[in-house]
Amino acid sequence: MSVLAMIGKGALWPRASFFVAALAGALLLGALPGVAGATGPLVRPVPRILSASWGTDNQVGCPNGAQELDNIPVTFNWFIRGERIPVRDFRVLRSDGSVAVPTCAIRFPPDEPDEAQTVNLIGNFGDAANGPTPVAVRVVGELEGKPPGARRWLPITHLTAAKVDPLSGGPYIVDAWTIMPSIYRRDPNRCEVGTTFVRVMWSNGLTAYPTGEEVGAPVLASYRALFRLPSGRTAAIAPLEVADLHDHETSFNADNMHDLCLPRPPRGATLAGITIGAGLIQDPNGDPNQAQRFRVRPAPRL
Repeated sequence: MSVLAMIGKGALWPRASFFVAALAGALLLGALPGVAGATGPLVRPVPRILSASWGTDNQVGCPNGAQELDNIPVTFNWFIRGERIPVRDFRVLRSDGSVAVPTCAIRFPPDEPDEAQTVNLIGNFGDAANGPTPVAVRVVGELEGKPPGARRWLPITHLTAAKVDPLSGGPYIVDAWTIMPSIYRRDPNRCEVGTTFVRVMWSNGLTAYPTGEEVGAPVLASYRALFRLPSGRTAAIAPLEVADLHDHETSFNADNMHDLCLPRPPRGATLAGITIGAGLIQDPNGDPNQAQRFRVRPAPRL
């Protein structure tokens, strides 16, 4: 792991001692044996916020020791640079018109180098029972980012404000892409079976519904990756395994990403979508997912 380990259901960051894991070394370029699919960076010329979801109310903490805070994971279509992001870069608008600055902004629970699409805002954002509640997130600072697989970090400016999903809403899929070998080779939780690997990113942390444990066989059985064939037809491919599990010591800190370990798709096929049934996955607030049929946007023509 590449950030400080976080332990316990009562806090995203421990109150006492914590452990530091060294950053993985520079990612090796070149093919991963047996991998089929994307080899270059994703074609995403414009950065966007994909989602902002109220995750918990008064249940998490920050590295500085502050506790009983709220969190809002914010997902992007680009990787965001840095494990701890300056809080001055974000503002959270509440339902009463007041504005909150996060207590901390961290890339956790998804903390591996190839999981840099989520920034977790932690602070006093509202009260679920009596209000006010968080309604929007704005980026006001100078973030740096890049499309997954790209080499160069670029400034991110003029992002459209994102509406904050209510606390009671369940998780939903916000992104899916075929993982390129250049960034996956050193992932400690990567797929060990299959030839094509697809990253599925959700709006919030993911555990099995209703147990709150790490996901297992029911989720594996329900996931399908949809591929568009050269003929125009669509093929639904079942994963052999779901990877990127057991990232942290407790399932409460499970991140918002799953890797689908797939057999080789038909020649010329391109990723078109992801489906999964309802009531299989829950967010940290215990809210179950609705049935998902996520459509992958075609790459823009440059």
